[in-house]
Amino acid sequence: MKKKTPVFDYLDCVSCGICAQACPVSALGMKKEGKSGKYRNLFPELVNDRCIGCGACARACPMEVIRMEGDGDES
Repeated sequence: MKKKTPVFDYLDCVSCGICAQACPVSALGMKKEGKSGKYRNLFPELVNDRCIGCGACARACPMEVIRMEGDGDES
């Protein structure tokens, strides 16, 4: 069975952080993006070693910008 991992559509992400809060194993953090110390947005950042592929982040996302994909989808 292939492990599923979250894939993010950062263009439509509203930086709410709900996905990170929903993760039961703290595999998501919010990465600060910006210049000169002035942050534009916070984006989800995955810690692959912690992710268990449960999909809680994708289910919790109010903007539906997270999809779960399997590793090694090539046939």
